[in-house]
Parts: sequence; structure tokens; C-alpha cells
Amino acid sequence: MTDQELEQALEALLFSSSKPLAPKLLSEWLPETTPARVRDAAARLNCFYEESSRAFRLEQVADGLQLRTLPELRLWVQKLETVKTIRLSMPMMEALAIVAYKQPVTRAGVEFIRGVDCSHILRTLLQRKLIRVIGRELLPGRPSLYGTTKAFLEVFGLTHLKNLPLLAELDLDKDEDGNQLELPLDSDASTEESSSPD
Repeated sequence: MTDQELEQALEALLFSSSKPLAPKLLSEWLPETTPARVRDAAARLNCFYEESSRAFRLEQVADGLQLRTLPELRLWVQKLETVKTIRLSMPMMEALAIVAYKQPVTRAGVEFIRGVDCSHILRTLLQRKLIRVIGRELLPGRPSLYGTTKAFLEVFGLTHLKNLPLLAELDLDKDEDGNQLELPLDSDASTEESSSPD
């Protein structure tokens, strides 16, 4: 299989797939190909897309490759009814961030950090397949331990959890001098869920 044939086959497979495809899997489907050769072909395709000002790029997402529209063109794509967008409220984003950084974590662990009941939010995140039960804690009642999914990586465009920003980079509670900042509460977010008394 020549490089050009490989690029065409790779482009056809990725164009037809709605999920990221792993280089190892692609190399099994394509004759005389290795995962390294697949990654090289993907890099060449990306160079071509960039040079010819295409509206998409080949991105490494979760453990695979996927064709994705450039973020600056998302408004046009969202006009299609077939494109599903995931809307997450601020409380959901907070709970999801806690699971992402603290996993494996129990519901009680998430609630301890947030200070409110999170059972409804965790159920919603489970339904949207952004988190999953990855085990049980060795405590009375054997509470579920939550972790993120491949879908979480896909939605946020991450290749691996180690690519999450460091918590030190996200410390928005302090100004440049290290002083504590007071941030106003978002009234929409606070009314979206019923909070338990503090």
C-alpha cells in the first residue's frame, strides 16, 4: 500500500466513522500498515488540510483519531439538526470537574467538595455517558466509585486524563498577588438544583 493509498483509505474510514478510531485498529484493517505509519499519514493529511484551508482537522481524541470541524466554524455546524450539543449547567460542570480530578470518587466525596446534594447531577452525567461507575468503595453500603469515560475525553478533546490542566493553572480564587478573590454566585446555577441546607 503506497502512502497515497494509505492516506485515501485513512481519510475514507475516518470520514465514515462517528467515533474516534485507534491507530492500532486502523493498522489491522489496512494491509502492510503499522500504527506508526497510520500516525504519519494522519500528520501528512493534517498538513494538507491546513495548507488548503480546509474546515476540519484530524485530531487525536481519547485513544483514537477523528475528523473534527475547526472550533471557529462550530456556529455553522450547529445549524444542522443532526448535530447534538451537550449543555452542562455550572453545577454539572463543577461535579464533572471533581470526578475528573479526584477519580475514583464517591457521591459523598463530590458532595463534600460542592457542599450540596449531587445525586441528581451524577445521574444526569451517567445518562450522558460522561461518567461511569468504576467500582465500589469498601465502606458500609458499598457506595459507587465514579470515574470519567472515553466520551468525556471526546467531548473535551482530550487524548488522556493526564492532559487535563493542572489544578494550579486553574486557581481562579486568587489574584496576581495571591489574595483571595470574592466571586459573585451565579443565580441561574444556584436555582437550577435544590441545594441542601449548609
